[in-house]
Formats: sequence, C-alpha cells, structure tokens
Amino acid sequence: MIIVLIKVICIILAIVIIALVLLQQGKGSDLGSAFGGGSSNSMFGALGPSNFLGKLTYILVATWLVLTLALAYMYKNTNTASSFSGLNQEATSEQEDSAAQEKEADEDQNNNAPKD
Repeated sequence: MIIVLIKVICIILAIVIIALVLLQQGKGSDLGSAFGGGSSNSMFGALGPSNFLGKLTYILVATWLVLTLALAYMYKNTNTASSFSGLNQEATSEQEDSAAQEKEADEDQNNNAPKD
C-alpha cells in the first residue's frame, strides 16, 4: 500500500515540477543566449534562485528524488524477498524428492537382496 502511495505522490510531484519549470522566467532569455552569448549570467545567477518559484522547485525536486530513491529501495527489498522465498520452496521440494527417491532405492535393494 505504501508503495502505491509513494508512486502516486512521485507522479504528482513530477507534473508539478514540470509546470513550475515552465512558469519560471529565464535569466538570459534573449536570442543571443541561445548561441552562447549570455554565458556571463549563469542559469540562476551567482546566488542561486532568489524568487519563490525557484526555491519551491528546488524543494519539490529534492522531495521527488528522496521519494524515488525510497521507492527503488522498497522495490528491491520486495523483489529480493519474493525471489529468495521461491528459491527456498524449490530447494525444499527438490530435497524432499531426492530423499524419497533414495528411500525407494533402499527399499528396492532390501527387497531384492538374496535371503539365506
């Protein structure tokens, strides 16, 4: 249940992040910056984003990243546990089969042994 909740939250955050990035105004949005002329202004300036949308974008991206990593960790643990439980069941059934075959072979040898 928690995996589904985190997955839904990640999808909603991704959509909101895309919308926030599209709403922000670029620093060097003139035609010269498309060809490398606006390199003196970095993407968010020297001090980082100063407006509310920029800070909110950073917070949402950090939250999305942490939730995505947590989701990957949960999937890893879930898949590992199910994989090993399947292997344990197969190994147990193979051991039981081989034990039964050995028992039958011993009984056959005892029945076919010459009687004095």
